[in-house]
Amino acid sequence: MNNSYMKILLLLCGLALGSGLMAEPQSIDKVVAVVDDDVILQSEFDRRMAQVKQQLQERNLPSPPAAALRKQVLDQLILEHLQMQMADRGGVRIDDNTLNQAMANIAQQNNMSFEQFRQVLDANNLYRSTREQLQKELTINQLQNRAVNRRIDITRQEIENYLRSEAGAATIAPEYHVAHLLIPISNDAADAQRRQELARAIHKQLSEGKVDILQISSLGNVAGVPVSGGDLGWRKAENLPTLFIDVVPRLEPGNIAEPFTSANGFHIVQLLETRGGASLTLDQTHLRHILIAPNEIRTNAQAEQLANELYERIQGGEDFADIARKYSDDAKSMVAGGDLDWVSPGQVPQDFMAAVNNTEIGVITKPFRVQTGWHIVEVLERRKQDVTEENKRYQAQQILRQRKYDMELENWLTEIRDTAFIDIKESSE
Repeated sequence: MNNSYMKILLLLCGLALGSGLMAEPQSIDKVVAVVDDDVILQSEFDRRMAQVKQQLQERNLPSPPAAALRKQVLDQLILEHLQMQMADRGGVRIDDNTLNQAMANIAQQNNMSFEQFRQVLDANNLYRSTREQLQKELTINQLQNRAVNRRIDITRQEIENYLRSEAGAATIAPEYHVAHLLIPISNDAADAQRRQELARAIHKQLSEGKVDILQISSLGNVAGVPVSGGDLGWRKAENLPTLFIDVVPRLEPGNIAEPFTSANGFHIVQLLETRGGASLTLDQTHLRHILIAPNEIRTNAQAEQLANELYERIQGGEDFADIARKYSDDAKSMVAGGDLDWVSPGQVPQDFMAAVNNTEIGVITKPFRVQTGWHIVEVLERRKQDVTEENKRYQAQQILRQRKYDMELENWLTEIRDTAFIDIKESSE
């Protein structure tokens, strides 16, 4: 019998012996199940049962039969205890900053500040328990991501097959938020001409920002001519009216298409906004750098002094690449003379990129300090790069990974339960 389990048994025995000295019998917290080095107590089981029943009631969902519900709750607690033990052994920790940010996100979702959220929880004596439960959930989530993602392999062929499929094309396709105005056709030639001119006049005013397309479409009548239309909402290209399929994808958000005709009349279409899709253009910078980092034998002040000396030598005519190969502490770029190739936003620390963005092409920066150490940087080139194809593959990979993740998670949970020591005690009723 392991030490953790023995300590708990001794504690329970002590409570039992102590209760014999009391005039009235006391309720003893029973062990519902032993899970490896841990136990599930009746009190914990009862609390979880009450929470689950309350959630079912709040969502107006039918409750399973009592025996089935007890089994589901106990199975859930067993898996939680197993995973928390694995997280502890594996060094999975959620720091205070991460936890505070998660709490702040929940507050924001409920249209509250962090302090307002805390006050509500404190008023109901729930702040500590909510924080502990959230920490447990984040810990388990991080453990699952570590364990399950390493079991998933997405091949290049799988990605290509997905992108060629109808489902893949539909999932990755962008969505368009569209507004529409229709001026109906007239069988009278003179009236038809007047309506066409009205369409052009409205288009001109819309393009100049003098009127709003949704306001006009809601009027029902403009200059004695009936109008209709409105907000079409979010739609993928294939779900747009057939007439719009060749028009809308060519527009930039905010742009208004020239009036076009159909059997119904004159149409004016505005693309309000877009979302999703794989189209992506990035600002990239080609640069090289020298990193001088503080270490066990070099203080920050000494690192700064060396960086300044190297900067003066480069300004004096010595070759940047030669100095980088000899002195730089960046092992990845050192061999290439400090060349980092093309760098996209997010690939390097934000404070590093901020210094680079303010530097002109061909200019070598004076040494500046970021978290990794002292840097000397030369900006070689800048460009806008279309990375749509790479972004398509990335999105496809993430979708395929998520599909496999759910299945692999179930497999992993089954495995850790099957290999654990679990001893379910008497009925938890």
